[in-house]
Amino acid sequence: MSALHEAAFPPAPIQREEALRYAMQPRSADGSGIPQMDECIRMAEGRISCRAVWREYPLIWGKNSLDLGFAKTDSKALIRHLAGCDCIVLFAATAGMEMERLILRAKAISPLHGLCMHAIGAAIIEEACDRLCRQLAEKYPNAVLRSRFSPGYGDLPLAMQKDVFAALDCEKRLGLTLTDTLLMQPSKSVTAIVGIETRQT
Repeated sequence: MSALHEAAFPPAPIQREEALRYAMQPRSADGSGIPQMDECIRMAEGRISCRAVWREYPLIWGKNSLDLGFAKTDSKALIRHLAGCDCIVLFAATAGMEMERLILRAKAISPLHGLCMHAIGAAIIEEACDRLCRQLAEKYPNAVLRSRFSPGYGDLPLAMQKDVFAALDCEKRLGLTLTDTLLMQPSKSVTAIVGIETRQT
């Protein structure tokens, strides 16, 4: 088992267009979107730092199964997605409890403010995951990184979250917990598998 790595991401500019997309809100005639989104962005701007932990695992291929190093799976979707890879990076990332507090505060103003803040949280954590993947690309310059694949996608069971949390020590490292229904708290969090395919020379 490789070492467990940690990463921290200071606040980045909130991507307004991404937040509007996550909120599934139509633009106004002048293309400006909804005013509640701008209010929520002002509330959240510069306040949310994200953290992540990750670990590399070798892949062991079976006939119709795959040993991920931290769990075994027969997910056809994941097996197809990782074809050609020799190892993976497993990671967890979170926007933390401050994001949860902002969501609760926004909900107290109005349901639409709450929706907008949820969307902002989604945009923030996805941007943090993108930043982590850019760091991984620098760490593996002679490899091709596959797109993120999370428990619950396709036929990969959401129950794998339990294995992910154990492998990455999420509660201790990130303050991240799982509910009885396998939802993550804080809610603006992501776990994912990134396939690493070594380039042929």
